[in-house]
Order: sequence, then C-alpha cells, then structure tokens
Amino acid sequence: MKTKILGLLILIIFAVNLSMWANNQKTFPFRTEVTLNGNKLPAGFYEISWVSHSPEATVTFVRAGQVMVTAMGKWVDRDTKYTTDALVYSNNADGSHTLLEIRFAGRKQALVFTGVS
Repeated sequence: MKTKILGLLILIIFAVNLSMWANNQKTFPFRTEVTLNGNKLPAGFYEISWVSHSPEATVTFVRAGQVMVTAMGKWVDRDTKYTTDALVYSNNADGSHTLLEIRFAGRKQALVFTGVS
C-alpha cells in the first residue's frame, strides 16, 4: 500500500512539474526576419522558452536545435485576454523589422522586450 501511495505521489509531482515547464515554452512561426537586440532571427519556426524573474524574464529563441539569441523581456499586464498568439514588430524605414513583444493566446500579459530601439 505504501508503495502505491509513493508511486502516485511521484507521478503527481512529475505531472505538476511537467505542466509548469510546458507553460514556459511555445513554438512560434516567424513569417519574416526580425531583429532582436541586434541579432537577426530569420523566418522559420522557433521554440521560445522563458524563465520568469517576476516581472522580468530571460527569453531564449531556438531554431533547428540551435540557440539563436537570448534576450531580456518583461511581462506586461494588458486589459484584454489575447485570443491568438502573435509576434509584434516594428516596420523600420530600411524595410527591416524589430521584434517588440510576444502575445500569448489565453493570457492577459505580453512579453515585451527591453532595450528595443
């Protein structure tokens, strides 16, 4: 009986930790090249993960298994819950794009990047 309870407890702890980890990662398609803190992120699919430091976050962009850039961001509260995931970027005069923030479906927060000019 103790073994079953212990096994169940370990399973619950694993499931809780797994779900917490899953909430800190998302796959995003970049339809165009963007720049973040001077680093170019070509169009393609990226695994974006973050470690929150309330409200700051360290955000890592991985493409094809390679870390492309790590940047500092900040969680900013918004009035509306987003219905879709979205990348928000500026359209610069030279035709390039600068990543400003990431919006996540189901959240009332956006991950805004610091040091964006």
